Amino acid sequence: MKFIHISDIHLVSGDGPLNGCVPSDRLDKCIQDITKWHGDAKFCVISGDLSEFAEKGAYKSLKKKLLEFQIPCFLMIGNHDDRDLFQSVFTNNPCDENKFVQSSFETDDRVFIFLDTKKQGKNVHDGELCENRLDWLKKQIINSGNKPTYLFMHHPPFDIGIPYMDNIRLFGSDQFLSTLSHGKNIQHIFYGHVHRLTFVKWHGYTFSSLTSLNHQSPLVSGSVQGEFCDEPPAYGVVLIDENQLTIHFNNFLDRKPLHQT
Repeated sequence: MKFIHISDIHLVSGDGPLNGCVPSDRLDKCIQDITKWHGDAKFCVISGDLSEFAEKGAYKSLKKKLLEFQIPCFLMIGNHDDRDLFQSVFTNNPCDENKFVQSSFETDDRVFIFLDTKKQGKNVHDGELCENRLDWLKKQIINSGNKPTYLFMHHPPFDIGIPYMDNIRLFGSDQFLSTLSHGKNIQHIFYGHVHRLTFVKWHGYTFSSLTSLNHQSPLVSGSVQGEFCDEPPAYGVVLIDENQLTIHFNNFLDRKPLHQT
């Protein structure tokens, strides 16, 4: 099986600029590259921060773009999003019984679970999984039985060594870890939020994250001027078979031929 992982697209209303780039243009180029080279992917996941300012116009722009995208897409929300506003535009997007943007997708031999780690309140950037959301996750994990199970979340439940991001991670990590313990076959957890390529092994569970399509977080804050930096965007091409998980981090804007002299 092949699927695509994208994160942190940060669209703005009117397809305008943000932090020196144009998020809508980056997304268009990403979709074009996926369509051309990975049109056989079974599905795509965008793991949060769909909009920078939680604008209705940005969500409408995303909806229009995805209508032309041939690969089924699962949408998640992040700290920059507004749950109610998102749901007012994406009226058919699945949610749980408490209206959180959570859902699961099951094939004959695998289970994929998409979480909503958006903390309640405006201008709040750290994440949470409240009791209702954890109860829902527990049910999904138990129901998955022995099937290989893959989770997707926006906020990571751990520090990554970047103070700015560590201050706005998912808190309540002990409760999350306890919920994971009900799983019999959790294979990997994908996340976003940190605007960097990372691989983390936490309490025996493996995690990976992607760069944003628009702007990145420097590994060392003093290495650049300003809060963010211009490093290559990437999307993930994930290959799964019975014995292996492979994630290719595809720097789609930086694929250039070598000119030998």
